[in-house]
Amino acid sequence: MWHRHHGQALPILALMLPALTLFILVVIEVANLWLDVALLEDALQQATRSAVQHLDYAMLARNTQSLRGSRTCQAVTVTNPGHCAAIVNVAHQFLLVNLRTARLDGHDPDKLAAAVRWTVLPQGGTCAYVTSSTPLLCAEVQPTLHGLFGLGEIRPRIRAADTIDRLSRP
Repeated sequence: MWHRHHGQALPILALMLPALTLFILVVIEVANLWLDVALLEDALQQATRSAVQHLDYAMLARNTQSLRGSRTCQAVTVTNPGHCAAIVNVAHQFLLVNLRTARLDGHDPDKLAAAVRWTVLPQGGTCAYVTSSTPLLCAEVQPTLHGLFGLGEIRPRIRAADTIDRLSRP
C-alpha cells in the first residue's frame, strides 16, 4: 500500500518547475523567431509586388509591358545596383517602409534592407523558385535573427519574387 506523507509533491514540483519554465521559454523563443521570419518574408514579398508594378509607361503606351530599365541584373544590392538602379531603389524604398511598420524588435530595418540581393529579369526567367515569361523581380536575404531570451540564433534564407500581371489583349 501507498502511504502518503504531507509534502511528498514538493520535491517533484521542485524538480519539474525549472524544466517546465525552460520549456515555456523555448516555446516563446521559437514562436517569436517564426514571427520575425514571417514578418520579414511578408515585407519582402510586398516590396517585390509593389516594385514590379512600377512599369515603363512608354512601353505600356505601345501596348507592351516592361520594368523600368531593360537590363538584367543578378544579385545586386542597393549600394551597388549596377544598371538596375531605377527598379532596385524603388524596391528598396518599399521594403524600408514595410520593415519600419513591422514589429521587428532588436533588428535594424536599414541594415536588413541593405542586405537584400535583388534580381531583375526584364524579359522573364526563373529566380526564387518562380518562372515567368513576363518581367520578374526577385529578392533574397539571409539575416541573423536573435530570439528574445538569447537562447539561440537562426539564419533563414528568405526569398520573394513577383511578376508583372500579364497584359491581356482586348
